Amino acid sequence: MSPGDSSSGNSSSEERRARLERLTDLALRELPPPRAPATLEPRVLAEIERRAALGGSAVGVGSWPAAARALLAAGCALCVPLVWLLLPQLDGRLAHALSVPDVAHLLDSVTGTGRMFVGLVQLAARVVYLIPKDWLFGGLILTSAAYAAPLALGYLLLAPRSKVHSV
Repeated sequence: MSPGDSSSGNSSSEERRARLERLTDLALRELPPPRAPATLEPRVLAEIERRAALGGSAVGVGSWPAAARALLAAGCALCVPLVWLLLPQLDGRLAHALSVPDVAHLLDSVTGTGRMFVGLVQLAARVVYLIPKDWLFGGLILTSAAYAAPLALGYLLLAPRSKVHSV
């Protein structure tokens, strides 16, 4: 084999690789199939029986006590007016914080990244300020509906149903 001739070196390398693959394949085929722990099957069957005994009503929020469901509904209902009331204050505080000379000077001293950040925050504040509150509220409602609809649909489609046996 001469230094410039690489074809014979490649073929022996390929032969070794093919032999290694055959040996690895043979060794893996001789291994027994993996088994689950002996305690897995009884635990799974016990859990299936437990859930069957609870019935279809013990799935999701519907299984919560009435007080917990009422508290959840009240908390969600409270979030909407809080966002509605606090959004203008947040916008005003953000604009004020960015206009304070010390804050602006500090952010400018962080090189181009600080300037870019300030510009983006000011742009975002201006955009939010230009959007009518009714549109923001509508967007919040649409976003909430878009979030809740798949959850409700999934619950309706995936919740176990009690089966009625006809005679």
